[in-house]
Order: sequence, then C-alpha cells, then structure tokens
Amino acid sequence: MIISTYNLNELIRKSGEKKYHYLWRIGKKIESKQLPHWSDCIDIINREFFKDEESPKYVDESALRKKVQYANCFYDEGVFDSTSASNREKELDIKIRELERAKIQFRDQRNAWQKQNFIDSRVQEKLDYLEECMEEFGKIEFELKDTPCITSDNDMLIILSDLHLGQCFSSSFGEYNSDIAKERLNKYLSSILQLAKLHNSENCYVSISGDLISGNIHKTIQVANRENVIDQIELAVEYISSFCYELCKNFTHVYVTDVSGNHSRMTKKDEALKDERLDNLIGRFVKKALKYTPNFTFINNDIDIGISKMTIRNLDFLNVHGDYDPFTTQGVLKLCSFLKMFPYAITFAHLHTPALDDANGIKMVRGGCLSGSGCDYTIEKRLNGKASQMACIVNKTGIIGAYPVVVE
Repeated sequence: MIISTYNLNELIRKSGEKKYHYLWRIGKKIESKQLPHWSDCIDIINREFFKDEESPKYVDESALRKKVQYANCFYDEGVFDSTSASNREKELDIKIRELERAKIQFRDQRNAWQKQNFIDSRVQEKLDYLEECMEEFGKIEFELKDTPCITSDNDMLIILSDLHLGQCFSSSFGEYNSDIAKERLNKYLSSILQLAKLHNSENCYVSISGDLISGNIHKTIQVANRENVIDQIELAVEYISSFCYELCKNFTHVYVTDVSGNHSRMTKKDEALKDERLDNLIGRFVKKALKYTPNFTFINNDIDIGISKMTIRNLDFLNVHGDYDPFTTQGVLKLCSFLKMFPYAITFAHLHTPALDDANGIKMVRGGCLSGSGCDYTIEKRLNGKASQMACIVNKTGIIGAYPVVVE
C-alpha cells in the first residue's frame, strides 16, 4: 500500500484530545484500514502520543499496539459503556432539571416566607394596637375610686379555666358561642358574689388556668371557631378584664395569676415551642387593662409559663393547666419533686370537670369548663357534662369549702 493514499491528517492529535483517547482512535482506524499499518506511521504516532511530555519517549510499534489490544479486550467484555457519553448527557439533563426545580422551590419558599413575615407583621401590629386599646379602655372603664374595705378570716379562690372563647357549636347535646360564654361568666360572677356574701370573704384570688381561647391547633377546632385567633384574644381580654373588674368592686383586693393551656399553642403539638402560647398574651393585656384599678394586683409569673404560684393566708398554692401535670397522686408528686417544694394545694384545669382531691396531704383542686359538652370532640368521645367552674373558701387552716358552680 502507498501511504499517500490515506488521509494522514487523521494521525494528528486533535485539540483537547488526551493521549490514550488519541491512541484508541488511531488504533481503531488502523484496524479498519483507514490508516496504514502501525509500522508505517509509528514515528508520527510516537510524536503525537508524547507531545504533552517535557521529555518525549519513543516506543516501538508492539508496545503501542498492545495497549490498544488490551483496551479492545475491556471493550469487548462490556467494561466500557458505549452509551456512556449519551448517559452523561442524560445525567447532565437530569441535574439541570433538578437545579431548575430547586430554583423554583427556593423561589416558592422565599415567597412563602415573605407572605408569612407579612402576616406575622400584621398580627404583631394588631396585637400592639390591641395592647394600646386595652390600656386606654381600662383608663376609661376600669378606674375604680371607691374600693370595698372588708375584714374577715377568709378569702376566696376562683379558678377561671377552659373558656374556649371563639368556639361555636350547636347540637342536641349542647350549644356554645361567644354570647353564651358571656352569659355564663355573668352567672359564675353572680354565684361568686353570693358565696362571698355568705362567707364574708375579704380578698379574692383568681387562678386563670389556661385554654381561654379555642385556638386553631386542630381541624375540628378550626371548623368550630367563629372568630379568628386575634379576635379570640381580644374577646378573652375584654371578658376577663370586665370579670375581674366586677370582682374588684366587691372584694378588698383581687389578686390574679395565670398559666397557659394547650389550646393556645400556635402550631401542632409536635411542632410547637413550649413557651409559644397565646394565653400568655391575654394575661399581659388584662394586666394592662386593669392597671388603673387600685385594688387589683397581677402576680407576675416567675417560675414558668405553665406554672405559677400564689400565697393565700400564708398557704402556698401552685397553679398549672394540667396538660403536663396529670391530676393524679403521681402527677402531683412528680411536679413537687421537680420544683423541690411541697405547697398546700395545686389548682388544675384541662379535664373540664370540677374536682377536689388529696394527694399525700397536698390538696388538688380542679376547675371546670365554660363550654360544656356538645361539640364534635365531646360527642365522638362520649363525654357529657354541664358547663361549670370552681370556687373555694380559704382560711388560715386551708380550704374550708369547695363549690363546683354549674353555669348552664
């Protein structure tokens, strides 16, 4: 064969071509007789094969030919994927699509965060406005000039629990809405004043025990709510402030403490932060509203958002909602051990029925529920009971009378 009949430009390494890629290409072309035999072009192949090296080597035809033969063996066994290039293109396409999806997800997430930040900002703005309104409202409506002056050997303990304001339902087992809640609070207040007159009680201690609002944590609750959460807070502040103000008109002094309940969580239980509970805001606003009432004292909670303490006639009372602390002997002892203190009594809520019990010498007092039964949850769980609250008479020896007050 005459070499000049071949396209000897094929012997030149292409731009960017690695040397073994070059050797593989040349070897395949020699095998297919598109180029002359190894021996006829070995000098050019050597020059091109080693062109990147500072000290070019020279190998004979056999050494280079064997490298191609070895590569052929691997190729024939399927070690090399002939579609690897197309696969790489497909993989690249997949990665590009994934990147585009990630960009879209990031954009959607950013938009969602912006929307949430806007909502949070509006909520905070409304809460700040509500706080200002409550203070101004209290200055106008709750400024008490003539306070009672009663002296006696006992005080009254009132548990205000599970109001579930905002919840709205009507069934053959019960009915509840914000207007009914107001009526029941007035009925509770009337009973309290009758008991205070009966026992000539001097001071009043109010344990606000949580679940003041219905909240928005479950789907069934969302359906049953008539007001949104902000409206629920505003309603709770108005009702409780008015309730406490009426107490101030009938007792020498009114002391209030509060704990938060599970219904005021801002998200589902597994996702909620322990201290993110809206009941805490309600107590703060009530304190603002009644700051101009001279015989009103809000006892600041310095233990935990879910645990407060007050002292009645030199006896210590702890207050909890009950979602973390069961109304059992074991629950009482665990709480006392945790706090390293043993009070005279602990007030509870959460279970919706008034009760009085004793756990190794520690009194257990539980408040009721203003909404009673009749909602989907109570019907499904077959829970029936009347709307009620709890009031107690306390002297220096302890609780001398406990009154579960039915308010339906």
